[in-house]
Amino acid sequence: MGSYCLHMATAQIAEQVAGMVSQAIVAAGKTKKQIAEATGIPYTTLGRKLLGTTEFTFSELKMIADALGVAPSAFTPPAFARVVIAA
Repeated sequence: MGSYCLHMATAQIAEQVAGMVSQAIVAAGKTKKQIAEATGIPYTTLGRKLLGTTEFTFSELKMIADALGVAPSAFTPPAFARVVIAA
């Protein structure tokens, strides 16, 4: 896989995770400001990450999940979903 393809795949995953986090924030009736305050993630940093231009760390996703009352696995992109193959 070339570096361009790897970058595109990474960007796509970052965008997917950002979308899932954004949806969870809205579903919980919270604001970005509330999540930033609850997690300690600077508001501007959270904003960049929610746009998908910067990736979330696992620690950040755990803090956000805790603040929203959801499992961190709620932010697992489809590319990482467990596939079960019946025997």
